[in-house]
Amino acid sequence: MKKQIVSILFLATVFLPTSSWALFTVRATYGLLTSKQDLQELCQGSCTAPANAPAIVPTYGTGLDALVKLPLIPFGFGLRYEKQGLSADNSGIEASIDYTRTAILLNYRLIDTIIHFGPIVSYGISHSANATIKESGVSRVDVSPSDITSYSLGLELEVKPLIVIPLIVGAEVGYMGFDWKNSTNIDSTSKSIDMSGTYMKVFLGLDI
Repeated sequence: MKKQIVSILFLATVFLPTSSWALFTVRATYGLLTSKQDLQELCQGSCTAPANAPAIVPTYGTGLDALVKLPLIPFGFGLRYEKQGLSADNSGIEASIDYTRTAILLNYRLIDTIIHFGPIVSYGISHSANATIKESGVSRVDVSPSDITSYSLGLELEVKPLIVIPLIVGAEVGYMGFDWKNSTNIDSTSKSIDMSGTYMKVFLGLDI
């Protein structure tokens, strides 16, 4: 009977959608974005052999999340910063894409005990980005867009492996819309760049 009571209490602690007492979460992130952008298309009209452009690979990099939450309320809000990039080459064509993104962050924890689970959304408020393509060492594409919009929709899972210590580990997966507008190349051609795609992150932090 005692074992059954202990089991019920444990399951209730882990899975009931009640809110924890944590007021502040800060976490370091490492993530990647699998973009649908075609580098051959980006090279078109600027490279002599655009068909030789490499296939795009995921951007990857580090970031930081900071979230504030009111007691007993499963909503969190804060900021996200991330810096990611990629490099790829094929047949003498080298491509490089880099960006930084600062976004407003909002999450809702359906489960909020020693396990945190629920949806998370972000909306970009500040960006910097650059895309370059070199062909045999000659710069063919060099774009720094003046207008970027971004948002993300995902699900996150956090676990507190040590209940008495506010350490958290977790992961997040979802979709990010990431449109680079007004992208004018060094040869005055206009480039359409859509870095939207699926993303994932792993993180380590403190839930205080």
